[in-house]
Amino acid sequence: MSIFFLKLLLAHFIGDFVLQPKKWVQKRQENIGYLLLHIAIHVGLLLLFFLPELSQHWQIILFVGCAHLVIDSGKIYFEKKFPRHTFLLFVADQTAHLLSLIAVIGYVYGLSIDWSMLWSANNLLYLLAFVLIVFVSPIMLRVFFSKWRSEKDVAAKPTHSLVDAGMLIGIMERLLIVLFIQVGFLSGIGFLLGAKSIFRFGDLTNAKDTKYTEYILVGTLASFVVGIAIGYALRLGLKYLN
Repeated sequence: MSIFFLKLLLAHFIGDFVLQPKKWVQKRQENIGYLLLHIAIHVGLLLLFFLPELSQHWQIILFVGCAHLVIDSGKIYFEKKFPRHTFLLFVADQTAHLLSLIAVIGYVYGLSIDWSMLWSANNLLYLLAFVLIVFVSPIMLRVFFSKWRSEKDVAAKPTHSLVDAGMLIGIMERLLIVLFIQVGFLSGIGFLLGAKSIFRFGDLTNAKDTKYTEYILVGTLASFVVGIAIGYALRLGLKYLN
């Protein structure tokens, strides 16, 4: 089963990322020929990988090719309708492709899901930590800093930054902090803080304002404190359960 699934994955990633030029991705919205050529390459890769067992798996190859055509057609439709949600559509597209391949594995070998293992205490703790990092902590920090955002010295500072970039940076740094704590790489937290301080140094130098400098420092330290708290709470929870 492992080799079978690896062949499906390899064909998918080569077809989608190696043998699909950017020009095809752009032009297939207007010319269906590029989409059909893309599907033909996928089918060709599957034929190549499953050549010794072609008589046994030709139905699987046909299904994967048709599923890929349907999924990519849906992506093209939604790209035209929601042009500003490219990343979300990319994630949904790749998820749908992977689910179709998992469905093939389930059809050929059968899949038995141990729901008790899926909803184990450890997995629930990991899920809880993820929810706290990605959804709860940004709101909590935003509420915490709301009393300072209204101050003139802070609000007047120009914000030449990407939309939601600060929130995403905070989420990623807290995810890394929690990961470092789980694997015991505590020095990684110091490296992360040092790297962020280097990038923030320009903001602090250009600000020339005590309040704005304090605002940035408090924001950085508060994010790290939250990440460390979640990381150690997760570690203690896993230790208690095991």
